[in-house]
Amino acid sequence: MKEFTWQADWNMKRKKKPNVNTIRFGDGYEQRQSDGINNNLRTYDVVFSGSEEKIKAIDMFLDECRGVTAFSWQPYGDKKGLFTCGEWDETKKTGYSTLTATFKEVVA
Repeated sequence: MKEFTWQADWNMKRKKKPNVNTIRFGDGYEQRQSDGINNNLRTYDVVFSGSEEKIKAIDMFLDECRGVTAFSWQPYGDKKGLFTCGEWDETKKTGYSTLTATFKEVVA
């Protein structure tokens, strides 16, 4: 299992959207239940800033995973998990680059 060792910038955004089945009855009544065992997986919008070498290394790592292979990553202040990254982009400036990506938590 590959491990993603770079720390994201502080402007990282975490999203959670639990999968819930909702049954609606008359008069506004509802019944809700969890949909599946792992129904509250995390998604992170992350930004990495730094030297062109650092950003190139992150880009190569994500290229190797190709959005398919999961990697181990521990977001700052949160528990370690398995993630995939199917989309990222890079902005280059003279001697400085920024890479933005979306990491989605997966189960095995």
